[in-house]
Amino acid sequence: MRKEIIYIRAVTLICFAFGVLGIAAALISGSSSMFFDGMYSMVQSVFILLSGFIVRLIGRKDDEYYQFGYAAFEPFYIIIRTLVLLTMNSILASEAVESLFHGGRRVEASIGLAFTILSIVGCTGVYFFLKREAKKLNSPLLKAESRSWLNDILISVAVLVSFAVMAVFDRIGLSEEAMMIDPIITVAFAISLLPPLLKQMITSVKDLLDAAPPKDAQERLGTVMEKYSSIYGFSDYEIYSSNRGRTVLSTIHVILSEDLPVSRLDSMRKTMLKEIVETWPWSDTDIVFTIDPSWMKYAVPSAYGTELSV
Repeated sequence: MRKEIIYIRAVTLICFAFGVLGIAAALISGSSSMFFDGMYSMVQSVFILLSGFIVRLIGRKDDEYYQFGYAAFEPFYIIIRTLVLLTMNSILASEAVESLFHGGRRVEASIGLAFTILSIVGCTGVYFFLKREAKKLNSPLLKAESRSWLNDILISVAVLVSFAVMAVFDRIGLSEEAMMIDPIITVAFAISLLPPLLKQMITSVKDLLDAAPPKDAQERLGTVMEKYSSIYGFSDYEIYSSNRGRTVLSTIHVILSEDLPVSRLDSMRKTMLKEIVETWPWSDTDIVFTIDPSWMKYAVPSAYGTELSV
């Protein structure tokens, strides 16, 4: 978690710098697509700062206010962030469409060319770094940040392409048509960003609605239970699990083949929970032992999403 916060702080500075430079270059050149790029970076830098707060928040233990911990704040934050980006996209796209109806706009491409190349190189480096670290740390927040930087790369590449096309059009005597390219590219930005943003939104909404965890998390948990079912000779077991951000919440009902003392059950539970946490560090698991499964139909945890195995 400490690494996440360090990465977030460093990326915030880089993102803010790109935002300021991008907006300045856009105002000088008159490019709405470059302004889109700069605004995207500025908004992103604000949310990166909030990401650091969320990382610290979800690391807190449960308390009297949130007795099941703060895991749900992560998908909630991602939903808010996505809604803001979607709103920004809609506003900038509508302004670009209006510009198209008024004949487009003249852009001084040479001014923003250097910045655009710098943006592509810088964003690409940050994207691959965040993508690698998100996988290492199993961090949804860093993963969301890496996607944002990928979007920034695509935006910068599109800006570069638009400058090149405008230059070609000017050279071949299509100056009026060249004025239409920048707003067209801006609209294309907004449309191209919709799929990843909507996908991110749907995933986070599912987390808040207690949907099943990722398949690999389910498989790891199932593997651990199969192992100990064989070792301890369980008659049966049922796993109910859901996902909240990076945290997998699980309730496991274990049906014993014989009555065992509480001390023995505690020892078994400790061993199993230890391996579950080692397998999936962000786990919140309850293991309930019983020798009479008749009560279980009344105690299926309604807050949990999917039965993994029986």
